[in-house]
Amino acid sequence: MAGNGTARAWVVTAAAIAATTLPGTTPEASADDPAQAAVVWPVTATPHMTAAALGSGSNAKPVFDDDSLAGLFAPGGRLREVVDAGKGRDVSWVLDPDVVIAAQEMSTGYRVAKNADSASPQDTTEGTGQGAARAWLSALREAVKGREVWLLPYADTDLASLAHHPGTDTDDLTEVVSGLAADAKKRVDRILGTGTHAGLGWPADGALDSDVTALGAKLGVTRVLASGQGLTPTGADPVTVGSGDDAMTALPYEADLTTALGRIKDQAPAPTPSATQSPSPSPSPGDSTSSPSPSASASPDTADKDTVEHVAALLKANARPVLVPPRNLSGTAADALGSAIDAGTEDGWLDLQDLRAADDDPVEGRAGSPSAYPSRLRDSELGKDQLTDAAGDLDRLATLSKVLADPKDTTESVHAAMARALATAWRVEEDSAQRTFQERTTAFLSTSVTSLRLVPKTTVTVTSGDASIPVTVDNALQQEVSGLELRVTSSDSERLRVNDDEISVSAEGSASHTSQIDVTAKANGKAHLTAQLYTTSDGRPWGEEMTFEVDVTSVSSGAIAVVAAGVGLIVLAAVFRMRRVRRRNGNGNGQDESAHSD
Repeated sequence: MAGNGTARAWVVTAAAIAATTLPGTTPEASADDPAQAAVVWPVTATPHMTAAALGSGSNAKPVFDDDSLAGLFAPGGRLREVVDAGKGRDVSWVLDPDVVIAAQEMSTGYRVAKNADSASPQDTTEGTGQGAARAWLSALREAVKGREVWLLPYADTDLASLAHHPGTDTDDLTEVVSGLAADAKKRVDRILGTGTHAGLGWPADGALDSDVTALGAKLGVTRVLASGQGLTPTGADPVTVGSGDDAMTALPYEADLTTALGRIKDQAPAPTPSATQSPSPSPSPGDSTSSPSPSASASPDTADKDTVEHVAALLKANARPVLVPPRNLSGTAADALGSAIDAGTEDGWLDLQDLRAADDDPVEGRAGSPSAYPSRLRDSELGKDQLTDAAGDLDRLATLSKVLADPKDTTESVHAAMARALATAWRVEEDSAQRTFQERTTAFLSTSVTSLRLVPKTTVTVTSGDASIPVTVDNALQQEVSGLELRVTSSDSERLRVNDDEISVSAEGSASHTSQIDVTAKANGKAHLTAQLYTTSDGRPWGEEMTFEVDVTSVSSGAIAVVAAGVGLIVLAAVFRMRRVRRRNGNGNGQDESAHSD
């Protein structure tokens, strides 16, 4: 990386890294006997893509809870610098597939929620990071070309949080995460234009216990990055834990190096005039020191000479098969690690290998008891109530899916959002961050369910005999609905009988559908009709029922009086005419008799 960004890096010198204890019992590697190690190059971030989208089908634009990823992907952003630092080096890329998929979605246009209180896709603005995401993906494709690429479980699932809260909710969530793996791999392979490897697990802080490894096995984990916490034996050799289908290889790494690199942060740049005029949303706390806005200076973060030398010393003293930086590797730390790797390979004391070769000749061992899991790590886990809330979205999704003509896209987006709520990244965020993100999924589903409803009606008037009464279903969802039937009942069937008591209902997205209910009115007076939607799959009510008044009138008394008066006039006219005819006939007969007598 270019040296003109040195001024932007925190001053990380011998004094800062001295707090990291060098493994003095391990002999340093030499050019005659170079150390062999795989270097993990992590690409992870706090999730921001929600379950919602504006539009449907190929025109759908995903909704993000904020625009933090735009800053991470932009020149000068942490993820862009990590990718640039890894390019051209023989490292093992370890990716959260959700980060790659989020970048792909952003690159074709996306929306950003205006506030945390609204789950409506309409209450959004256009995202600013389309170009940055597209450029970042291009850089990532170039960087991983011809290199080994590994995928973590979707959204970098917090294995320990799930493992330490067993139960039905955990089983359901584990199934959700597992179900995302195959499609995510295919999609990432297509986006990057290269084949990736699945089956790598990375528990928080590399800490293991028997529950964590058992949970990892359910997610298809066959290799796990291990710091040595909870692993026996604790030497430098790979360790096989578990047996049969649950067996996996723990790859020990030196936690001192991870800790040292974690201390190297990027200095947030001073805002530019353009950034002042158009600020980007605040980044997540976990990336706050290393996520400049897209308008920030593109000068890369580079490490000073002392920092590189001390990182190189840690590498040279390492005897573990894997070198693992922290998840949220800063741009400056990535530059320091890259420079130290170059020094080791050029001087001949470091021989880089693939992660697949790092598990050669494992020894038998075991993971520790869950009771020995570090308390400091338990304190940052997701709680059982958080897992219960996340699992509860499955019931809401099942309800919504009953009425969607094609629930596939919605199911996939909700499952992905549920997995994001289980990310390891939440451990370094504010306590409320995960809950706020998860509650967005719940709100999205709840709002979607209530968006399909009967339109209230006022009093309807019908005359006696057969008639039709319109009942309207409003579909505010952005996709077609079906699988519904409308049932209408009368409070007084002697006065008003419903002939069509069950009618199938379907409606296009963002449209209304009106059904005509055939009724027969028999007597004057008021009756009440109650309309209720039901799902055809299980016959359960959908939404609130809607009751309205119907005023039944036969022919009115005024109309009867008019008709009676008309009939009376006609009768009178007929009688009057008949009398005239008779009188005329009588006069004619008298004249004839007089003439005859004469």
